[in-house]
Amino acid sequence: MNGKSKNKTKRDKLRKHALRKSLKRKETAQHSKDLTVRKDYFRLKGKKAESIIHELAEKTFLTDWCCPNPVLPNGKELCDLLVVFDDTAIIWQLKDTKLDSNGNFKESDVQKNQRQLLGACRQLFELKTNITLTNPRRGPETFIPSEIKCIHLISAFFGDNPSMITSREKAKGYLIHTFTKRFTEVILNELDTIADFQRYLQDREQLSDTGTSLLVLGGEEEVLAYYLKNNRSFDKFKNRDAVLLEDGIWEDLKKYPKYQAKKQANQVSYLWDSIIDRAHEGDSPQYELIARELARHDRFGRRILSKAFLGAHMIAHENENTFRRFMFMEDQDVVYCFLFQDDPEPRENRKGHLTAMCHVARSKHKEKKIIGIATEVKIRPTCSYDFALFKVHEWTEKDQKVLEELQAKTDILKSPNKLFVHEDEYPE
Repeated sequence: MNGKSKNKTKRDKLRKHALRKSLKRKETAQHSKDLTVRKDYFRLKGKKAESIIHELAEKTFLTDWCCPNPVLPNGKELCDLLVVFDDTAIIWQLKDTKLDSNGNFKESDVQKNQRQLLGACRQLFELKTNITLTNPRRGPETFIPSEIKCIHLISAFFGDNPSMITSREKAKGYLIHTFTKRFTEVILNELDTIADFQRYLQDREQLSDTGTSLLVLGGEEEVLAYYLKNNRSFDKFKNRDAVLLEDGIWEDLKKYPKYQAKKQANQVSYLWDSIIDRAHEGDSPQYELIARELARHDRFGRRILSKAFLGAHMIAHENENTFRRFMFMEDQDVVYCFLFQDDPEPRENRKGHLTAMCHVARSKHKEKKIIGIATEVKIRPTCSYDFALFKVHEWTEKDQKVLEELQAKTDILKSPNKLFVHEDEYPE
């Protein structure tokens, strides 16, 4: 650091110190004036923070698996947000707070959030308190702790960004992630699927367990940027006692041409998110299971699936004929059957055709799950959807007989045209 930089840093510190003293005098004068107003102010700010986090979380994890403000049987709030997806639970506790005189989070606020998070864990997994979860889409559901294998705790602070934070602290065997408002917005917009988000938390926790000391000159977004630039990995940090990450990595990443190309290429992937939403319009509990299967894919996977679905739909639209496409990704345990067919209500013919496709696909891929998605031939603003889910089961002689009859009637997968496609997450 040169002399000019040192002087500038000193002036900045002096200005911040003078500002803090001025604010402190004003706070002291107001403190005894109206405690009730101040209490309501923080309550209202807290509600604003909760509404922001709920909106961001629903965008990332989708409404289907977000449970805002779950409560205990006695009516007391368990936490600010509980995300439950398959065997994963993510517990959020938020606080809208001011920084202390040193520009850091107040220790009392940090400890309070940690107590609330650990208390929620105790209620859910030690005491196994009977918790009823509510969701905007589905009715009340009982939380089943035995189904949860992976637990993440997030302490989020909304307010000014501190000069330094400990992004991860361990308490009673749990690693607690500390998010600022800025980083909460960054990560929930950047890793906006449950798969991407959970993978980052797991990799970050594994890095912490290695004992490597990580010093960040900036916010946690610098760590996220490094992670993304290095193929979603912290492997380069292995076997190092300490690592220093400088400020500016996140801003540089956003300017990187391949990163910008990736963001542009991902636009089509949100078609898959809309299909997940449509899966919940069925009147059977099975539709939530189908939506969950669709939501397992990360953003890159959703891009590939969306392009395959949209490409097939465009062929059907242009030719105005029934069109079938089978989608298989080598690293996934699922095969998709896309069907585009017009059929008057109640669409029984289309549903039967989709079921037949799934049955035939099941005979070719017995070790995989088969998911069917059907809609109209023409692309239009409002389409109807049908879904089907075939899980792994023993293939019997009866199944084989049905297969042969189906292929004789429909020629499904008798002589398919095969197309192999390669996609880069970061296009040139």
